[in-house]
Amino acid sequence: MKADSSNLIQLYNKLSKLNSENNYFVCRKKYDLSETFRFNGKDIMFYGEGKIFCGDNSYIGNLSTVQASKDCFVKIGTNTSISHNVRIYTSSNDANQDMNSTNEKNKIFGNVTIGDGVWIGANVFINPGITIGDNVVVGANSVVTKDLESYGIYGGVPAKLIRQKDYE
Repeated sequence: MKADSSNLIQLYNKLSKLNSENNYFVCRKKYDLSETFRFNGKDIMFYGEGKIFCGDNSYIGNLSTVQASKDCFVKIGTNTSISHNVRIYTSSNDANQDMNSTNEKNKIFGNVTIGDGVWIGANVFINPGITIGDNVVVGANSVVTKDLESYGIYGGVPAKLIRQKDYE
């Protein structure tokens, strides 16, 4: 019995890997991703009718999501590292409304631009309409609600400047 369950687990893992690789192939066809952009892990989801651009030598980690709404874009620069379980959205419900209403919810929309040489830690949420400058570090578990200027180290909920880097 143990051999059978072990074989099933191996088969499941192989099928899961094939499914992820197929999804990444589809993403490369649909969106503008550099040949050197890497999907580091499985269950990474890119979706939406908008545009997604990913620069050279950048990667995104396991379980991350990038959503590009119609008429919006997400741009990820070169040499950018995005850890696992990161969420990047170009649309979201507007919080300033009656959520009890049965009518369609009001949405906010905005492009997301992530500069070159950025490091985004695990479990980060990036709201619509955000620009993250070049050479920025966003600490794990942060929520980015405002633009982040270049050469800074940010963290928290909401993400705030911890300190500027010592060089430019």
